[in-house]
Amino acid sequence: MANDTGGPGNGLLYALLGALCVVVIGGGYYIYQNNQELPSVSQAAPLPAPAATAPPPAPAPAPVPQQAAPTGPSASQIAQARAAVTEARRMAARGDFTGAEMTLQGADRVVPGLAETAAARREIADLRTTRGDARRDRADRRQDATRIAGLVEAARTAIARRDYAAADRALDEAERIDAQDPAVVRTRNELQEAAARPGRRDGRN
Repeated sequence: MANDTGGPGNGLLYALLGALCVVVIGGGYYIYQNNQELPSVSQAAPLPAPAATAPPPAPAPAPVPQQAAPTGPSASQIAQARAAVTEARRMAARGDFTGAEMTLQGADRVVPGLAETAAARREIADLRTTRGDARRDRADRRQDATRIAGLVEAARTAIARRDYAAADRALDEAERIDAQDPAVVRTRNELQEAAARPGRRDGRN
């Protein structure tokens, strides 16, 4: 009779304990299974392949060397400049020095620094100087001749007046210009002859 008194209560307790044991055992088994599967999964999982390195870039092709542009004047340009130099020399020979210089400037534009152009310019400058000196000499000679003619005329006029002193002064000045001038020499002789004649009148007395 004693065993029947607590029968239902003990049965419920035993049921709870049994359920708890089931839960504990199930949880432990679950944890155990997870611990067993993790190593196998990690072992079975393939390792990630190393990242493929990109191949180094191919070297750029070497640039094709360009042909150097031709330097210096062409043969036709040199021929053109030489023709201009020749023409400039002809113009200078005719006395056209301004046109010759303009032609040489044209040669300089076609071929700058051409030695033949520089040589022609020096030759033309020398020719121009020589001709200029010759022109000045001719002008000076013409001027001297004019002065001598005037002095000779003055001396002869003085001789005609028997003013031999004035005639002598005029001839002295003419002789300083050109003592060998024929007119001066003749007038000097005329003065000497007139002064030697009797009855002369000398302006210096």
